[in-house]
Amino acid sequence: MPDLSLAVALTRTLLGLPDLDLNDHLNYYLSANALGAQQTFNRNQVASPFLDGAVTTFRTRAVVQQPVAVEVLGADHAEVTANVRALLDAACQDSYRLNVSVNGVAHAWACEAADYQVDWSAARLVACQALVSLSIPMQPEPLVAGSY
Repeated sequence: MPDLSLAVALTRTLLGLPDLDLNDHLNYYLSANALGAQQTFNRNQVASPFLDGAVTTFRTRAVVQQPVAVEVLGADHAEVTANVRALLDAACQDSYRLNVSVNGVAHAWACEAADYQVDWSAARLVACQALVSLSIPMQPEPLVAGSY
């Protein structure tokens, strides 16, 4: 199996803080199937009662809802709570960048405040861990795009 270098970070310039590394394996790491979004289009279509189907006359790419699942770690419950708060503060800024680097190939997207869910199940509490599932609204066109 080939080695994979994956770095994911949220910028925190509005908070006056350095980028938050979501895959440092000390405080955060990406959960399985953590990334991957579906691109959709807003379409203007015309149809006729005399013909089957419709014809698209105009389309634009819609804002993408990027799911990101992050396992949050800590030495004790207070540290896990602080790390969850830092992640939510970063993801709920009015605007920020999602930076992803795969084997040195960089990608970045402009994002807005994310919707989120935090899993504080009993097993996670005992393990001093939480799962934060983000749904990040991001622009469909990347600011920085490596080769695909």
